[in-house]
Amino acid sequence: MISRAHATIASWTLVAAAAVVSAQAPGDWKPLFNGTDLTGWTVAAGRGGGNTPAPPPAQWKMENGVLVGGQGTGRGSLVTNEQYKDFDLDFEFMLAEPGTKCSAELIGEKQENASEDKSCLYNSGVTFRTGYQVNIGRREAGEFIGIVVHRTAPGAIRGNVLWLSTGDEKFPGLRKKEDWNRLQITAKGPQITVRLNGKQICDVKDDPTDPAEARWKEAGPISLQWPPAGESGGAQGFIKYRNMKIRVP
Repeated sequence: MISRAHATIASWTLVAAAAVVSAQAPGDWKPLFNGTDLTGWTVAAGRGGGNTPAPPPAQWKMENGVLVGGQGTGRGSLVTNEQYKDFDLDFEFMLAEPGTKCSAELIGEKQENASEDKSCLYNSGVTFRTGYQVNIGRREAGEFIGIVVHRTAPGAIRGNVLWLSTGDEKFPGLRKKEDWNRLQITAKGPQITVRLNGKQICDVKDDPTDPAEARWKEAGPISLQWPPAGESGGAQGFIKYRNMKIRVP
C-alpha cells in the first residue's frame, strides 16, 4: 500500500514530468495568411542604383485564399512583420513553367547558366534568419529546390552564391509541374531540413563563424522572393503559395 506522503511525492513527480514534456513539445500551428489580404506582412521596397530610381513595389495579392506573386513589374520580397529563429514552416506552392530549353550546366568564366531559353531560370524562394534561402526553382535549369547562402567559399557560383544543399537535384520528377507541391522547412539551431512532397531533400548543419554572418544565428523575418523576371529572360510567370502555417518551440 502506498502512503499518503509517497502518493503526494508521486503526484508532484508526474506534474513535473508533464511540465518538462510540455516545455519540449512544439507549439500550435499558426496560419501566416488570413486568406483575404496581406495583414502581418510588408512588401520590401525595391532598390535603385546610382541615378536609377527605385522600381515600383512588387504586386503581391491574395486571390481566393491563394497568394500570387509575379505576372508584372515591380520588385520587393514579401516580409513577415514578426521574426522567427527556430520553427517549422509548412506550405504549398506552384511555380510557373515558362521555358522549355533548359540546362543546369554552367559555362564560361562568369559561370553563366547554359539554358538556351533564359526564362527557364524563373524562380522564387523563402528567406529566413536573414542569411538562408530555400530556393524554389526548376532543377532542369539548375534552379534547384534547395538551400543557398551568399558566401565566398570554394564551389560558390559567381564567387559568392553557395549551395549548401542542391535539394531536389537528385530527385527528378519529385516536384510536380504545373501543380501544387508541399514544402516543409525546419530550422532548429544550426540544423536545417527541407521536405518536398513528403521526401526529405535537404539536411544541413551550418554554424557560421564569420562575424558578418553572426545574425544568421538569430531570429529574423521570413520573406518570400518576388520572382525575378528581369533575371529570367523577361518571363512573366508566377509563384503561388497557399496553406502557409508556422509553429515555434
